[in-house]
Amino acid sequence: MVMQEKIVFFYTLIVPIIIAFLNNNLNFRGNEVLYVYWAYIVVTTVLNGFLMNLIRVRESGFFRRPSNLIDSNFSILFTAFFVQLFVIQIQIFIFNLVIDCFITPVSPYTFLYGFLVSFLTTIISISMMSLLLLFKCKQRTFYMIINLFLFGGLLLLNVRPEGVWNYILTVINPFQFIYALYSVPCIVNSFSLILGVFTICYMLMGIIVLSRLTKKDD
Repeated sequence: MVMQEKIVFFYTLIVPIIIAFLNNNLNFRGNEVLYVYWAYIVVTTVLNGFLMNLIRVRESGFFRRPSNLIDSNFSILFTAFFVQLFVIQIQIFIFNLVIDCFITPVSPYTFLYGFLVSFLTTIISISMMSLLLLFKCKQRTFYMIINLFLFGGLLLLNVRPEGVWNYILTVINPFQFIYALYSVPCIVNSFSLILGVFTICYMLMGIIVLSRLTKKDD
């Protein structure tokens, strides 16, 4: 378990730091560049942390057991959520601090903006990723699905189609969707309204899926 946590930590924090150093000589001016790295940290941490933990709990059959110690299985979700939120906030802070010390100055406003908006992006990322819980499969199989999902999402992150296809790709790819949420202050067209609509939709779907998970696991 300790080794697995170290591997997750490497992928969720060390990898974006390495990529940031590699991109330093290309185009790393302006704090808005940080948004794509924040999106990567949020999505990968939710996938490897919150989601994998729920899969382990579900596979153990915990949600089907009556418990006198816990009033509702939702307390498990709330605990997992707050732990995940804390981890993400710490990782983004460390990432920003490293960037500020070694690559380019990061303004106090950007530190604060990352802290505040990450509450929303974590909730939305969990809501989007919870749709993967609809797959009834074992932990090992689910781990393979997550890796394929990560690989596909990162590939699509580099795709920049024009017009409607760009909108479609953004709302279906978690990496691009979370990146777009961080970038809302930079969006001046009606796409911000589309993001708002899909944000609400994903939150509602997440609530439905997680509610179903805690009530029954057939």
